[in-house]
Amino acid sequence: MHSEPRTPPPADAAEQVALMLRVLRRHQARLARKREAVLGDLAEARRGDEHRRAGEALLAYLHQVPRRAARVTLPDPADPERTIEIELDVALAPQANAARLFKRAAKAARGLAKIPPRLRAVEAEIARIDDLARELEAAAGEDVTASARARVMARALDALPPALRRQAPEPRAATPRAAAATAIHVPAPPRRHPPAVPARLVPRRLRTLEGWDVLIGRTSEGNDHLTHHLARPEDYWFHVHGASGSHVVLRRGKGKNEPSKRTLEEVASWTAFYSQARNAGKVPVIWTLKKYVRRPRKAPPGLVVCEREKTIMARPVEPPRSALADEATDGGAAE
Repeated sequence: MHSEPRTPPPADAAEQVALMLRVLRRHQARLARKREAVLGDLAEARRGDEHRRAGEALLAYLHQVPRRAARVTLPDPADPERTIEIELDVALAPQANAARLFKRAAKAARGLAKIPPRLRAVEAEIARIDDLARELEAAAGEDVTASARARVMARALDALPPALRRQAPEPRAATPRAAAATAIHVPAPPRRHPPAVPARLVPRRLRTLEGWDVLIGRTSEGNDHLTHHLARPEDYWFHVHGASGSHVVLRRGKGKNEPSKRTLEEVASWTAFYSQARNAGKVPVIWTLKKYVRRPRKAPPGLVVCEREKTIMARPVEPPRSALADEATDGGAAE
């Protein structure tokens, strides 16, 4: 079988890879700043109880609050032996300052529900871009074919936001002569049936000890196909927290039948194995119903946010051969 010769990349190809890597690094820096901002929002959201107690103290000890004070120290209504130092807006009355603190406490409570999924989405994107950057660095090597290099470049381009995409080089397309030759020598057959699903989109298929079917994505595109095209709303959806890894779906379907705690722990351990945390000790694995998993608008393949999730601490475990439902037993690491 003829294979493409492996020759050193031409200077312009190396320059293209280097330029794409520089643009990808800019995206990484932006994502790091976004993560810091979300962490700041999370820290503020965690002060909700502090704001609520300060508002309660103001209302309980109004007579001790001097007029136009910028700061006041009052007993804690929950523990009078402790005091609370409260910053005030001098333009507002004590009651209005208390109302403002209660409003901040309510906003913090809403933030505690909304911010963690945002943080997970940003961290997942950071991990994905880190993987792409490593692939780009490897694509500059002499043992990489031109077609493989072009594929990595195309994936990196797709991962960039529109503003940065305009700064990146376009992957080189085939020349008109090459395209014409392909059209002559490999004519496309007439399509009478839908095209077969590409191998990279086909998930691993396993079965738990108690007989539940489990599907595991192999790539970012495979994760996307599994979650948004194969999984049903009532299926259970798993993903390791804080790291890149496979989307994992436990087939449940309709009805009252529920997987046992043992099955959930078994699937969580497989989820941890097919992730970047496979060499860690116990790692957090989140799970929820698939109907609570969605892809943000314009998000890249494999990036999702979820709601109503629960967490299982699981030790990464490679599925035994007896669990493999595929005809080919593929035990590679998750992408």
